Amino acid sequence: MWKPRMSRSEVMRLAEEQSGVLTTAQSLAGGITARRIDGLVATGRWVRLHRGVYLTQPGRREWATFAVAALLAAGSGAALSHTSAAHLYGLAPPPQLVHVVIPQHRRVCAPTGVVIIRSDAALVSVDDFAWPWRTGLERTVIDIARTVSLDAAVALATRATQRQLTTPERLRAELRSRKGHRWTRELDAALQVVADGAESTLEVRFVRQVVRPHGLPAPRLQVMAHAGRGWRADAAYEQWGVLVELDGRLGHEGAGRLADARRDRSAAGRGWVTVRAGWLDVATQPCELAADLAKVLSARGWTGATRPCRRTECVVRRTSTR
Repeated sequence: MWKPRMSRSEVMRLAEEQSGVLTTAQSLAGGITARRIDGLVATGRWVRLHRGVYLTQPGRREWATFAVAALLAAGSGAALSHTSAAHLYGLAPPPQLVHVVIPQHRRVCAPTGVVIIRSDAALVSVDDFAWPWRTGLERTVIDIARTVSLDAAVALATRATQRQLTTPERLRAELRSRKGHRWTRELDAALQVVADGAESTLEVRFVRQVVRPHGLPAPRLQVMAHAGRGWRADAAYEQWGVLVELDGRLGHEGAGRLADARRDRSAAGRGWVTVRAGWLDVATQPCELAADLAKVLSARGWTGATRPCRRTECVVRRTSTR
């Protein structure tokens, strides 16, 4: 980001590109002497943020300023990572701590407010076309997934694919390349559901906890149920005319409920029956939901067989609906 020799105007433009931040080396390259730097700091015109890193525009408080300062303080081969990189990709709010990854062989004392992570893959995992430097999108998502719950990991991965920043296949490839990841098997299976069309954690849970373990037929996910009105169903059993709508919000009230009712009436007028389930149904009573859905499908002509899942209290029995 800087050249060995720069004019004073060039170095100040560089400071602007770096959210108001300059290093000692960059300042010297622009003809600003160490004595001058000391004077600027002493008079309050510059602020020392970290060792050898200065804010040239006192009063700037945006997150990017502190992120760039942390990056420059970490030195050669550093890149923003984890939630810091995710924020730059638009996948997370600005974190309180700035996470920076550096090559494994380097030793850096973490400045205040900065988390330093050492990694053998630091150099190869950086997005070279983005500033501030950051880990690649797939690596960022899988890094964060290691530190959060499975639901949170699935939600992040789903958000990244919905925004077309990556694909389930690329995320699965990154996941499989990482040894010892806490969610390797579970997240890989969830990403396959996302690849099949799931757009939320709740839809992934519905397939993995309700449908598959109980022998129910696989629905099509995110189906355009009424092309003329432009709305989609979360899941559809088109052969039997059954729609499944999953309400992820607690207290699905007001205008949302009225819209749901209109959609149900419209679907019924076209021969569809709608089964609605909420987060608590899927997360805490998947067996009961599976049993109810099996009855609805059976009444509409499904002739398959159900089976109990591994839960000791599962209410679904190994019976055929024939």
